[in-house]
Amino acid sequence: MTVRSPGFRRPRQDGRRRVRAQLLDTALRLFSEHGYIGVRVEDIAKEAGVSRATFYKHFAEREEILAELFDRLVQDDPLPTPPGPDTEALPRVRELLTAAAARMVSDEQLARFVYTLPIRHAALLGEGARPPVMEQVEQLVERGGAAGAVRTDVPPTLITAQIARTFEAAMRDWAEHRAESATDHLSLLLDLTFHGLAPA
Repeated sequence: MTVRSPGFRRPRQDGRRRVRAQLLDTALRLFSEHGYIGVRVEDIAKEAGVSRATFYKHFAEREEILAELFDRLVQDDPLPTPPGPDTEALPRVRELLTAAAARMVSDEQLARFVYTLPIRHAALLGEGARPPVMEQVEQLVERGGAAGAVRTDVPPTLITAQIARTFEAAMRDWAEHRAESATDHLSLLLDLTFHGLAPA
């Protein structure tokens, strides 16, 4: 009798991962070249060199590709929260979000595609979801409020939502070529958002 090691299926799993990554990369290239609306499942499969049936083994629909591309962009690995006192919460939020934007634009094709989509990113992330970095922002806002550096008459969740909209606007302006630098533009828009957040 032949004894197989627990890892004997690994080549097959590696092959599945490779095909899935190939489909994602191909879809991103086609979406960037022709727009999301102009690309069909058949186009992605053909360009990736697989059958339509193989595509559907990996993704139930094109929207799943969008969700995965967005996940790839925002990444789950948290950025380190900038050190400093809670009285410096807003400068630390700026530093954190600037680092997040810089990480995103390091994959320029993906970042420009995602931030020029004509649909809201919440649709990609799922209802009520947001990029993981916003969890860190909310914690900094809460601590800043406790330290007297951020308004406490507005709930931290609402302040964080406004900061998230500012981040989204900055990234979209950059992606649509209305701003040369995503990080500089973000810093400018955060200045506008933060004005008035300090306690009276």
